[in-house]
Amino acid sequence: MVCTGPGNFNGIRASISAMKGICCSLPIQLVGVNKFQALSKIYDSALISLKYRDNKIHWCILKDEEPIFMSSSEIEDIKTSDHYSDLLVVGYRAEEIAKVIKVKKFIEQNAISIRDLLKFSRKIVRPEKFLPKPLYISPGQSLFTKYKRPRILDKPLDVS
Repeated sequence: MVCTGPGNFNGIRASISAMKGICCSLPIQLVGVNKFQALSKIYDSALISLKYRDNKIHWCILKDEEPIFMSSSEIEDIKTSDHYSDLLVVGYRAEEIAKVIKVKKFIEQNAISIRDLLKFSRKIVRPEKFLPKPLYISPGQSLFTKYKRPRILDKPLDVS
């Protein structure tokens, strides 16, 4: 089993590649699990929050392993409809998020451990459904600000 993200782009690529290499040499199947799936399987229906840089968060509402909404945001921007009021909030800054969306149940958990991933992997019945593909969160799917490169060399140099 390998974690597919979200996380450091190069770290995820390297770990998936390394595990694919190991699986080629051994008679085992590789299963890819993202952090949201792992926590949602352990806690059933939940709003999962994972730490992002500068105390921002990736968050996702998951029911039956399917994401309902995902974003990267400030906690104050998290909004859910009334029919999610029975959710369990799990993850980074869970207590604050629970207060903002007015739910009573939360579990503060700052990181996903290998035990969480292993606990989830034991519940996988059909491994072919979990092929290891990196979970990328692009600016179109979230509220990330897109990286803008420096404008120093945007125009071609005059070499005459």
